[in-house]
Amino acid sequence: MTNISRRNFLYRITAAGVVANMPWWYGNINAENSLTSNVRRYHVSMQKEAWENDPELLGLIREAGVTDVWMGSFLQGKWFHIPDELKKAADFLRTEGFNPHVLTVPLGHPGNALDPDDPSLSNLKSSWKNACTYDGKMYSGTSIHDPVVKDNVNAVKQLAAKGFDKLFLDDDFRLARFPGQIGGCFCDECKNDFLSKYGYTDADWTDLLNAVRERNPVKVLRSWTEYNCDKEYEMFRAMQNATPDMQIGIMVMYLGSEKAGIALDKYRNSLFRVGEEHFSDQSFGSVKGKTDELYSSLFHMRFARPELAFSETTSYPAAALSPKNIAAKLNVSLISDVRNTMFMSGLPPLPADRWPVLKPVMKKNAGLHRYIAGHKPAGPFKHYYGWDSRLVGRDRPYSLFLASGIPFEVVDEITESGWIFLSDEDAKSVSEDRLRAKSRNLVVRKSSGLRNENFIPVDENLNEIFTFKRQIILKLKDIPFVEGDIPVVFSWYPTAKKAVLWNVNEKRVTFRVRLNNRIIKKVDVEGLDVEIIEVR
Repeated sequence: MTNISRRNFLYRITAAGVVANMPWWYGNINAENSLTSNVRRYHVSMQKEAWENDPELLGLIREAGVTDVWMGSFLQGKWFHIPDELKKAADFLRTEGFNPHVLTVPLGHPGNALDPDDPSLSNLKSSWKNACTYDGKMYSGTSIHDPVVKDNVNAVKQLAAKGFDKLFLDDDFRLARFPGQIGGCFCDECKNDFLSKYGYTDADWTDLLNAVRERNPVKVLRSWTEYNCDKEYEMFRAMQNATPDMQIGIMVMYLGSEKAGIALDKYRNSLFRVGEEHFSDQSFGSVKGKTDELYSSLFHMRFARPELAFSETTSYPAAALSPKNIAAKLNVSLISDVRNTMFMSGLPPLPADRWPVLKPVMKKNAGLHRYIAGHKPAGPFKHYYGWDSRLVGRDRPYSLFLASGIPFEVVDEITESGWIFLSDEDAKSVSEDRLRAKSRNLVVRKSSGLRNENFIPVDENLNEIFTFKRQIILKLKDIPFVEGDIPVVFSWYPTAKKAVLWNVNEKRVTFRVRLNNRIIKKVDVEGLDVEIIEVR
């Protein structure tokens, strides 16, 4: 018999009692496995104060289907809980049947994203140097100066020494304050370092500041983007190299990309939290809010491995998303094949009344996910997010076509087939000949004012999109689509012979799916719910 310590023996006995009463999901996973399964898993970011203040909370989230708990540790240059406290909390979580992990906030945040009721968390409380915008304004967070790298390396080494083998660099690992901004610190120290490394002059620096102001993707701005991406990745590698047995991942901001210092293709083999933005009923409640969220997830899944991908299923403040809307967010992960859902709400936990509502939705979503895991959506509408969007874009994608009822696919390049929906920045890159197109299949907003022989002007509203849909459906041969002018996300997976219908309306709708000249399916979908159908 293998020798085990008394503590491990007691842990196994205790855990066995918990396993005997495990809910629906337990047979799908091994509590000690790595996060590399086709199985949909559910995680929550939660602090020990949550279950200490509400002893029934862990039972609620366990019954709902949560398997992993992530705890805050080194946040914005200070220990929220020291490693010894986290180790004690982790041991307790294991006895409750959970896999415990940790997260840090390694760069700080230009505002309070931790707890809106605690104003002391609005700024860095450390000796870290503030950052400078291109127009000379100072702010805290999202910059890398000494001793940021050293402090974070020391922190992750202490966490690894306590047995933690998975860690997220959280909220967010980026060098831009907000979505849509061109990142980087423009202080004298960073300026001189950049000019020295790239052989630029003060005149080039002036050109850079003008390029940032005008969002002009000239050579010096591309160099600036590369400089920041390298700086951020070098920090990531320093932490990963210091803890080779720890799996470190990054949380990516909404449509986070190179302009935010995130060299997306360098993190393909890391844990990867896709970016979302709509954290309240007010922002997520519209159809556009839902398609924007899905658009960002689909974009990031060009770079993430599904089994290592995590959602940013966030409600902030904690009660800002109603139970029905936080449940609806699960469909973003389903459609884009994100295998791990991370429920987040800052430091305070999600309200306890969310979990009984989420439980059946989580079970259903996980069951449906098995049908399409590993399969790619296909269709004539193309999701394309190009280099100009990633370098100088304002992160306002043309996303509403995703709710047209026409199937879609994600593409890395402009294609000659189908119809490609462009952001204003990518459309401008075509009109200025930085991006070449061969077919008249590029859908752009009329409001952009841009002209090109390849453009089809369609403003981003449902009326114009449905008018365009009626014009092209006769051209759809051997391609299923949803009839009518009711918004629905219709994601078709031909290799699985399945399609997903996400009803983005508040009320129940009966949808009719057409293939060639016949109706192949009528399906009732409750408001905000999702169903899978067979397509042959």
